[in-house]
Amino acid sequence: MYPLSLVLLSAFALAGCVTTSNSLSPEQVAGFRLAAVNVGFAPDARVSWADGERAYAASKRVAALNPEMVANSAEAQAFIRNTVASKVKGAMQERLAGQLNGSRPVRAEITVKQFETSSVVQRVVIGGSHFMIGDVNLVDAKTGETLVAYPRLTTFVGAGQGVVGTLVDQAFLDDPMDRVVNDYAAKYSGWLLRK
Repeated sequence: MYPLSLVLLSAFALAGCVTTSNSLSPEQVAGFRLAAVNVGFAPDARVSWADGERAYAASKRVAALNPEMVANSAEAQAFIRNTVASKVKGAMQERLAGQLNGSRPVRAEITVKQFETSSVVQRVVIGGSHFMIGDVNLVDAKTGETLVAYPRLTTFVGAGQGVVGTLVDQAFLDDPMDRVVNDYAAKYSGWLLRK
């Protein structure tokens, strides 16, 4: 039987083969200026960020003795989603603001469908990875017209597996959430700007 991480890796590799074409010309894109980045969640979005549950518990100065209780509370889920949205927004602004310097104001509208970072325990015991799936619409900031859409943009970043891999991962790589959102923003930026 294959480890869960290999199955997920194969699924995402296949999912990554299908990309949406960018119908905008380089001249059109050069005329855009990033006015805003908005991040929301699909009604059925799945968000799993184990470190977020611990961060929420720490912010409330409560011991996460019952992680399931923390994970299932509406306040904890709002904390986690707000943090994910803030990170995605920041990464997209950082990638696009310096590149879109034209005169036509545009907004990047991101709808998160799935966001997951595997916990340390999961990676040590059965393996795991980190990923995000979401729709990105670039819209005219004045009219609200969608200029180009990238549905189901998917990013997948590997994670250290087992005890040694997890320790190396934590010692030398950025926080898993930062790696996911930065890779997501880089993929979108590369696609939009054809780089």
